[in-house]
Amino acid sequence: MQFYLYLGRVSIQAPVPDSFDNEVPPSNEGTADEIAAEVTIDQALAIAQKRYAPRRMPRGGLFGWIGPIAVTLLAALLRLPRLGSPHAVVFDETYYVKDALSLLTFGVEHKTVEGADALLLKSNGQITAGLFTNDPSYIVHPPIGKWIIASGEHFFGATPFGWRIAVALCGILTVLITARVARRISRSNFVGTLAGAFLAIDGLHIVMSRTALLDTPLSLFVLAAFGCLILDRDSVREHFAHEARFSEDGTFVAPTAGTHKWRWLMVLFLGIACGTKWSALYFAVAFGVLMLWWDAETRAVTHPQSHINAWLRKDLLPALTMPFAIITIYIASWVGWFRSTTGWNRHWAQDNDAHSWLPQSLVSLMHYHHDMLTFHTHLTSPHSYAANPWGWPLMIRPTSFFYESAATCGAQACAQEVLPLGNPVIWWGGVLAILALIVIAVKTRTEYATPIVVAFAAGWVPWLFFAHRTVFTFYSVVFVPYMVMGLAIGLWLLNKQLVRSKLPVRLRWPALVTLTVAVVLAYYFFPLYVAHSLPYDSWHARMWFPSWI
Repeated sequence: MQFYLYLGRVSIQAPVPDSFDNEVPPSNEGTADEIAAEVTIDQALAIAQKRYAPRRMPRGGLFGWIGPIAVTLLAALLRLPRLGSPHAVVFDETYYVKDALSLLTFGVEHKTVEGADALLLKSNGQITAGLFTNDPSYIVHPPIGKWIIASGEHFFGATPFGWRIAVALCGILTVLITARVARRISRSNFVGTLAGAFLAIDGLHIVMSRTALLDTPLSLFVLAAFGCLILDRDSVREHFAHEARFSEDGTFVAPTAGTHKWRWLMVLFLGIACGTKWSALYFAVAFGVLMLWWDAETRAVTHPQSHINAWLRKDLLPALTMPFAIITIYIASWVGWFRSTTGWNRHWAQDNDAHSWLPQSLVSLMHYHHDMLTFHTHLTSPHSYAANPWGWPLMIRPTSFFYESAATCGAQACAQEVLPLGNPVIWWGGVLAILALIVIAVKTRTEYATPIVVAFAAGWVPWLFFAHRTVFTFYSVVFVPYMVMGLAIGLWLLNKQLVRSKLPVRLRWPALVTLTVAVVLAYYFFPLYVAHSLPYDSWHARMWFPSWI
């Protein structure tokens, strides 16, 4: 009975609704003592299992895929047509496009000749000889994201379409995963589809999916890791709900935690994400802390007499191996550098007589990473589109990727631009929703609010400590999936509140009205996403604030 008293105390403090689509109030309200006085041990266990198990999923099968697939097709329609426009090397494509082609040619990055961008654009993707020198290139990002760009160049040539197509596919896949993860967190087909729809029409995500930078692949791998984290949490709880039992002598038999297959898949994706861009480390730390917190909650229920000891032995100790797995995956991503003889600092250890118990190649790589870290932490060169991270969620200073005033549009003065501008309704509404979820997470620790808030914070908060650096708003594409999840859930909760207030609400109109306005704004700003030529006055009318120019 002592076990159930502990369970009752935990579960009553934080009752979990059954689902967003089929919300029911938790049963058996009251104190642990009151409940214990009214039910048997078997009944107590049944109540505890019902409360602790994850909320049931909505109708699955085809019904769980129709909405996510529909919004994914919409995302493809907004990202793939005219992918080769503008026929230019836009913004930081100038680094990653040539690095990717060098990886295909040499397995490692080499310096390029003067005017390499112009040579690429004139060659129609056929040039490789004469574009690179024999000297290594000093690069400051790991190689996986550039290998992704290189895959498109391999199949379609080093053309604007070729170096953007793989990133576009990453962006499209991100929409599908966002819809499915939001569905699982909310237990609602509608909320999942709504979150995917918001991401599909968001301007920042559209532009970043159509530009050969590292941030969209990074967003995909981090989101995949987040989805695995949620699946791991749910699988552990489902396992407990089905396996927890009392023996014939009344002793509680604690279930095991299961195989944790999703947890190790999360580690795999985090390792790949770190091999794309270092900022994935913020997510690795955040997800690890969240995972261990959920483990502690589980152990408090399954091992009431020794939950701290059980958590230390069965959760914390195994989790300590995960950073080493991520590091191993990360180091493996540098295989091209290890195999080369021309990589930057490839023979630094030999040339400087560095003695260590580690292999000399690994010592050289560590020294190289020290130089990379120095570069990143001291990057303060002025840039006209540098943006303070405090303003990223409000889209105060978007980064212009491309601008051409000589375009033709049938007017006397024309403008053609690629501007990764977030949809104002989605971003400003998303900020309000995240603030609301923070309050919900602090007060109730509901299973849908906390992970979204943590993931959003991991993508944004660390950058606040680097406000002195030269950073850009488009980095925030990595936390957009969690913002749209928060917005979709926030609108659904608003609708629920209106229903409870007995207003004549028959449709999910808060969500539908917001989505309609977002679609209208996406149509209005779409020329800025895909470099359509506009009369100058029409272009200027879309610059709502001076900081957008």
